[in-house]
Amino acid sequence: MANLHVISDLFLEYNEFSDSEETIPLETDLVVFNGNIGKHMKRGFLYIEKLCHLYPDVQFVVNLGLLELFTAVNKNKNEIFVGFEMRRDHNITWPKNLHYSNEPMIIRLRDGTEVDVLCTYGYPHIYSCLDRWEDTIWHRNVTIDVVYGKDEIAYIKPFGTSDVLLGAIPIFATMQDINMLHEKEYNIVKKWEIKETVIKILVTHINPYNDTRCRNMIVSPYNIHLQHGYWIASDTYVDNVNFLGAKLYSNPGTGPIARSKIFRI
Repeated sequence: MANLHVISDLFLEYNEFSDSEETIPLETDLVVFNGNIGKHMKRGFLYIEKLCHLYPDVQFVVNLGLLELFTAVNKNKNEIFVGFEMRRDHNITWPKNLHYSNEPMIIRLRDGTEVDVLCTYGYPHIYSCLDRWEDTIWHRNVTIDVVYGKDEIAYIKPFGTSDVLLGAIPIFATMQDINMLHEKEYNIVKKWEIKETVIKILVTHINPYNDTRCRNMIVSPYNIHLQHGYWIASDTYVDNVNFLGAKLYSNPGTGPIARSKIFRI
């Protein structure tokens, strides 16, 4: 048995800290950073690095969320992922006990327990949207790519405006784009869940249970059955709910209660 602590949705500003945010429960064996840590990428990662160095015998996993991936819209496709991988592989300041990957990770904890962790964004399959799609967080925040040429952006250029280019133009997601991203992730998760390894932990930034970003939508998560595994999410607090065979946990927010919570795995 091991103790897992989940950190998400802190939305830290430049100088915002409290004692509860700078510590983790002493009995923690594994920490999952599950997105929306800081409103600025550098601020969030400084916090992550600090905790990793404070607890060198604890293993940490980082999964990127909405703030990390999409708050800076003028980013080329996959730029954030590639940047994180380069920092992990080539920057000597990257903590030795911090794990980041889009592939499954076998992690050994300090008591010898091994866990098989897979991190994804958790895109849902969207069947319908009761609101205008243009008003949803998916369209307003999720960028599929960035383009520069006027021919590429002709279909989104307001009628009657000039052809003067104003720099990088983000291409925001359609419902079909989100469903394609869901299918891509689902194929990866499906292969991972049926491969026998050790204790499985699926980490998704989007909560498959009552995520506020799916409000007024009819959606479904991955069609899996993670028997005897664990599913870690964000956004909506969930404590040990049996969901598609897995035990679902989420521990969003700041304050002494959230930051002292641990789950037994």
